[in-house]
Amino acid sequence: MFPNVIVLNGTGSAGKTSIAKSLIEMLPLQYLNFSIDSVLYALPPSDLQKMMEGKAITREGYNYSTLIEGYHQAASGLAKAGCFLILDNAWTLPAEKLNMLNALSGFNVCLVGVKCDLRETSERERQRGDRAIGLAESEFHLVHQHLTYDIELDTTFASAEQAAKNLLVYLKEQDVYNGAQLSRENLAR
Repeated sequence: MFPNVIVLNGTGSAGKTSIAKSLIEMLPLQYLNFSIDSVLYALPPSDLQKMMEGKAITREGYNYSTLIEGYHQAASGLAKAGCFLILDNAWTLPAEKLNMLNALSGFNVCLVGVKCDLRETSERERQRGDRAIGLAESEFHLVHQHLTYDIELDTTFASAEQAAKNLLVYLKEQDVYNGAQLSRENLAR
């Protein structure tokens, strides 16, 4: 049984968005790719540019935690409306992880850890040019803490398309996903 929500969690430049783009074409059900970027690209372009450069956003009313909360509530609303979702982000703070999991409580969620060697993610980050240099390294030791994944994908050597194929095989074979519930219990302690 395919889940209502597929959550891809991993550092920046690990391949989450590329996996989502490949997977969404392979899935037999209509899914929406609802990345945190869907929210961030709604920021004023000058603020988004500052974010990509790792600079502080000083505009009155800007609050990153509020954006994350809004992202989680929007995802919950889409799922409540009956949409199937692929979420992708680098959740680093325990409170953000718990907030996301609580927002998705009651839905069948497949929690996917997207992992990649730090050297490789750092190299991808440099090649991309649209991320603050050092972002992947700052997230690397935090992003997977306190989470129990239903499946882990390593993109160090595998292409995003191959990782998506591996995930699709897993999804076709599974009926029960426990990662979100186990992670929620772990984070609530």
